[in-house]
Amino acid sequence: MATMKAAVFHEHGERDVIQLEQVPIPQPAADEVRIKVIACALNWLDVGVRRGPQFGALPLPLITGVDVSGVIDEAGADVAGWRAGDSVTFYSLVTCGDCEYCRSGDLTVCPKHRIIGEHINGGLAEYVVVPARNLIAKPERLTHVEVAALPVVSMTAWHMLISIGRLQAGETVFIPGAGGGVASMGIQIAKHAGAAVIASTSTREKMARARELGADHVVNYREPDWVEQALDYTKGRGVDLAQDLVGAATWADSLRTLARNGRLVVCGSHSGKSFDLRIPQIYHRQLSILGANGGSYNELRNCLDLANQGALKPVIDRVLPLSKIREGHRILEERDHFGKVVIQVA
Repeated sequence: MATMKAAVFHEHGERDVIQLEQVPIPQPAADEVRIKVIACALNWLDVGVRRGPQFGALPLPLITGVDVSGVIDEAGADVAGWRAGDSVTFYSLVTCGDCEYCRSGDLTVCPKHRIIGEHINGGLAEYVVVPARNLIAKPERLTHVEVAALPVVSMTAWHMLISIGRLQAGETVFIPGAGGGVASMGIQIAKHAGAAVIASTSTREKMARARELGADHVVNYREPDWVEQALDYTKGRGVDLAQDLVGAATWADSLRTLARNGRLVVCGSHSGKSFDLRIPQIYHRQLSILGANGGSYNELRNCLDLANQGALKPVIDRVLPLSKIREGHRILEERDHFGKVVIQVA
């Protein structure tokens, strides 16, 4: 049986559970395609899944890797419109297609959804198999590495800010953790929408990078009065929307930045799942807390189109070979990055 190189773990744990192994090359079903992976970006999902499942048991052994750009190697017998040699990326959610949410187009809350790279083997390997209906043509003006840096972070930021947060031109948004992939894309999407952006990060270098992406005001969250600095920029009013992907470590401060009638939109909790919430501040200031879960196929296509036009730019911290996959996990865990870490597979 033909084999391929893949980053696999057989148990949850620290970075040393990730092993480079030779595993069988997957075969596509009739409605699937096999992609030769050129590049695959890392996400916090890769770290979280490796550490241990949060929403039920996962199949092991597992190959993670959600953000892939590559070339179709083989198409199943029933696949139409795609053929070997096509350069593609894909939407990572595999949904049931039958529930009320799928029928209404609200794919992100399909109760039976699975994620390629979490519930199904993903792209940190030489080949990956995906449903043909999830495919999207690679934007022509972008490299495979640039395309791999976009899917999860762009559609998540768009879903948070535009679809759920309803960000409008002229509003002000607060984006914490500007060095993260979703935050660095969120800055660009908010500016594209005509909003003013206040961002926070931890070093002078990252502050400068956030300004280069378009942030109007950047604060260092290591300074004890950073919230006051952010509020001063709004002349004490506060922001209309806060985009929070970090979790417990930033929720309290994100809420403090909000103006009356402000909205906090959340998607992620890797810094912690709970904290002491002062309920009166929610109703006294009439705040809204909104959940956002990933992004949709159409949102991803829209973001890729904008990137192809130059309106959104992939933010890449560094590119590593598959042999350095553990180093990639370290960089994410220690927040030693600004933007995406991309694994070059081929």
